[in-house]
Amino acid sequence: MTFHARSIVEFGHFLNRVSDSLLNGKPLRNSLELIREQFDGYAAVLVIEDRQRTGETYYVFTEIDENMADASGAALPRSAQLTYLTERCQPMSASLLTADESARYTLWVFRDRAAGKFDDDAASVCEILVSQLARGVETSWRMGATEVERTLYSDVMDKLYVGVVILDHSGKIVRASDAAARLLEARDGLQIQGNRLRATSAKEDRDFQAAVKSAMQQADSNDAPLSRGLSLTKQSGSRNLGVIVRPIHAAKDNAAAANSAVAVYIRDPETNPEVEGELVRQLFDLTPAEAAVARRLTAGLSLEDAATSLDISRNTARAHLRSIFSKSGITRQTELVRLVLNSAVILGQGPRQAA
Repeated sequence: MTFHARSIVEFGHFLNRVSDSLLNGKPLRNSLELIREQFDGYAAVLVIEDRQRTGETYYVFTEIDENMADASGAALPRSAQLTYLTERCQPMSASLLTADESARYTLWVFRDRAAGKFDDDAASVCEILVSQLARGVETSWRMGATEVERTLYSDVMDKLYVGVVILDHSGKIVRASDAAARLLEARDGLQIQGNRLRATSAKEDRDFQAAVKSAMQQADSNDAPLSRGLSLTKQSGSRNLGVIVRPIHAAKDNAAAANSAVAVYIRDPETNPEVEGELVRQLFDLTPAEAAVARRLTAGLSLEDAATSLDISRNTARAHLRSIFSKSGITRQTELVRLVLNSAVILGQGPRQAA
């Protein structure tokens, strides 16, 4: 059915269909196809001039029956295809420049020249639609960027051997990082019961729950957030878990963020870094043999054990160590361990459990 701008109900249904297509993550071409159909058009095109992110111009077309090609039969560039349509069809367009002037959106709708002309109502609707399309694309880009950032931050926390659990205002778990999930599966010091975090020791759990309750109260106030640290006993007998409970002051106008009240950071001292030898070599300008020695010393081996694992003599290992000291400007083995673990090298690999 052809769209009539004067029908408010029809316009509302049409706009909802376009919005749903955008919000449901369907290809942008789907929304343009809805627009083409409702205007009884031959084609619809969205041109996005991305001024800041990439500096490029993007063209999104509905399917076009005619094969637009040059004299040699090769497909025309998208910009030339748009020119072709404007020259041979009846065009209508509307543009929108984003508030920060980072991008310009232009919606084109084309009809056959023999069809009825676009009237003023159609032009007004076209202006509304380009605004709707721009909001949908900008939202999609922001959501994509946010997800990339979240993934990267989570990955860094995992490689720093820190598990993170987010709790809502009732104390229930909203999400947990991969590192946290691995720690909680062991049920050694901290566990999940009824979608809530609990210390495996009843006495320590009372203190932990009190810390969580206090953090939830702080999350609802404007006071500066105060963290609380706890040491939770592991039934396995290995060293205690280190836990930090911290309130989250989230933006109230963001529903997803506002549901987050407390962050629980978990660190297992039994996790040892297993740094990548090639990264050690690159960051500290070492030879492969020197990097292999540095990697094993960082993992906690003595120089003798490092030599044995590499099947080299103790004197050779000592020579490598002297060369490492000379290149890095340090004089002690403990300094080497601290230097490597405080460098970016630990971001190249995930944690491993001590044997």
